[in-house]
Amino acid sequence: MDKTANYSGKTIDRYVIAELVGTGTFGEVYKAFDSKLSRHVAIKATTPGTDGDDKKLIIREARIHARAEHAHIVPVYDVFENEHTVFIVMRLVTGENLDQMISRQDTPLRLSDAWHIMHQILWGMDYAHSKGIVHLDLKPGNIRITHCGEALIMDFGIAAILGEQDLMKERLQGTPAFMAPEIIESMNADARSDIYSLGLIMYKMITGHHPFEHARSLAEMLGCHKEVIPAKPSTHVSSIPEKLDDVIIKALEKNSRSRYHSCREFAMAMEHAISGTSLNGTSDMELRWDPRVAVYLNARIQLVETGELISAETVNLSVSGARLRVAIYIAVGSDIYLELYLPEGDHYIKVAATATVLWADGSPGMENVETGISLNEIDKQDRYHISMLVSERLLSGDEAELPGDDTVIFS
Repeated sequence: MDKTANYSGKTIDRYVIAELVGTGTFGEVYKAFDSKLSRHVAIKATTPGTDGDDKKLIIREARIHARAEHAHIVPVYDVFENEHTVFIVMRLVTGENLDQMISRQDTPLRLSDAWHIMHQILWGMDYAHSKGIVHLDLKPGNIRITHCGEALIMDFGIAAILGEQDLMKERLQGTPAFMAPEIIESMNADARSDIYSLGLIMYKMITGHHPFEHARSLAEMLGCHKEVIPAKPSTHVSSIPEKLDDVIIKALEKNSRSRYHSCREFAMAMEHAISGTSLNGTSDMELRWDPRVAVYLNARIQLVETGELISAETVNLSVSGARLRVAIYIAVGSDIYLELYLPEGDHYIKVAATATVLWADGSPGMENVETGISLNEIDKQDRYHISMLVSERLLSGDEAELPGDDTVIFS
């Protein structure tokens, strides 16, 4: 069979295929009409001759993609197999991809326009990460911009479920120009790998340049990711704020431990760098616990899957998550029950929440692993107790409770 199937003009299941509009990781993408729901859709079809293993990966892609249901992620409507071909039905997004937008401009995107796009992408990926999903191939070509300025993340073809990456090790791919150093080194990826790619995307949007565009070969490009410190964005565009320089360079750190640990934290840092306000401004005090205080609390974790109990200690807290020091390694993507013990007089108040493990600086067998979690559900009264404790520590001005320069704030 030919490498292309040309389904144009055919009716498959309830879908009337109109025309080929592009290609994806494992196949072709068509514009089609859903005769049952009377709407236009996009359909990704495997190329002829796709073997059984690739079909399994495509179905896996659809399941992962559908799990990341967010306003800034292209939704998956259906997946089915017909005559040895797998079809993924998705929203039809009109407009252009971010790569096309950048390429057709004579100058870099205005900072406000770039931030408008990146803000949407970051919140979409923050949601995906909270569901234990890493994209692994974030690049301008996989970001679709609609005519009304809506940014949508596409193509989860090589995405992985955190903690299950052994399934993908032999197939781990990506785009060299936007690949994190740890992926090149064949180490496990997590949310911070996507943050590296997002840092590169923001860099290119506001400068019109890739920081390693001088690379003349694949080997040189991969070497740059691992060893070359990128020039500050303001080197290319002098009007870029110095604080934004620092934020983007931090996202591009070679060691993932030195980057932002969540898209939420990256988004907040970028927003404040662009707006020129302090991270500890009054408006933020109303929305989240102040991150200036490193509150150390005894904690206990129970794994949802096994019921195993693990001792832990908080390093810092925010309204959406926490950084913990945990007695043993907990697989990234694990769902947990978290108990915090807040001192009150001569006794303790127990605070409980459900949470998801987003990252872990360590590996199985290690002790005292630092771990980042996202708080999913917490009672309003418990939230009040924590916010009061943090405020009290902040007002006391106890320097011993303040994080040092090396403390990474998880927000």
